[in-house]
Amino acid sequence: MSKNKNDLQINNNQAGQGTGKKSPANLLAFILLFPAVAIIILLYVQPFFASFWGSFVSKQGELGFENYAVVTDRYMQDVYFTFGVTVFSTLIATIFSILLGVYLRLSQGWLRQAVSVLYRLPIFLPFVVVAQMMRSFLAPHGILNLLLAQANLIDIENPLQLFNWIGLSFGFVWKEGPFMILLIVGGFQMIDNSYIEAAKSVGANLYQIITRVLIPMNKQNILVAITLVFCSYVGCFSFPYMLIGGKTPATITIDIAHRVNYFRDYGVANALGVFSYIMVSVLAIYYVLNMRKGLYE
Repeated sequence: MSKNKNDLQINNNQAGQGTGKKSPANLLAFILLFPAVAIIILLYVQPFFASFWGSFVSKQGELGFENYAVVTDRYMQDVYFTFGVTVFSTLIATIFSILLGVYLRLSQGWLRQAVSVLYRLPIFLPFVVVAQMMRSFLAPHGILNLLLAQANLIDIENPLQLFNWIGLSFGFVWKEGPFMILLIVGGFQMIDNSYIEAAKSVGANLYQIITRVLIPMNKQNILVAITLVFCSYVGCFSFPYMLIGGKTPATITIDIAHRVNYFRDYGVANALGVFSYIMVSVLAIYYVLNMRKGLYE
């Protein structure tokens, strides 16, 4: 790794740094990268800093922490609720995706082929469609409760109430789990069979193959999947709004829409947004640091 870094440094020096002049190659690289960097700055960096700055500006135009005082006074329960549901849903989706990914990697036959096709279907459905499906499936007299009542597992007059964090987590895992499976299975398929056969030859069982071969060798893909799904859950609006909108607690995205639509209070909405930035930034920073580490290994 150190040799590669030294070679890269030598190449950089040879490309023009040693002479103090920009080489044509450097100028061409700058020209090619400029449109992408400009778009990122215009569409992502500028709105982020504008939102962060706006969180300190009150409706009267004064700088201070008034918006954050409103958030800590009225919305902290929703912040905790959002974080809890997101962590729980991501954890369940990760476990489910790894187990199904292992099955798809190690098994053969028609059932494996059927599962490998069917699990992808939810990827193509938008959240708003999933929300409508879940409202029918999880309703007090919906499909799930009727099936459970037919099996004599519940009394239909006293059905399960799932328009809460349980239904929200179920819908999140149902919608984003397949996307996570797609990424994880792709990583599992890249692992050569010789590693699995070698583990079997020394007496490794299935659990040891999963925990000591498949997961360690696919760590980067799993981390990418966790990061993308976690950020998707934090920023999702339509599904929580249609399932638990109007109830307490709610998610941060519902609160933001409420402050903007009913009060035109962009300052508090921006402050709520900062809390969501904090949630995703911890995982995003960890992800970027690990990706850079993996790049140079």
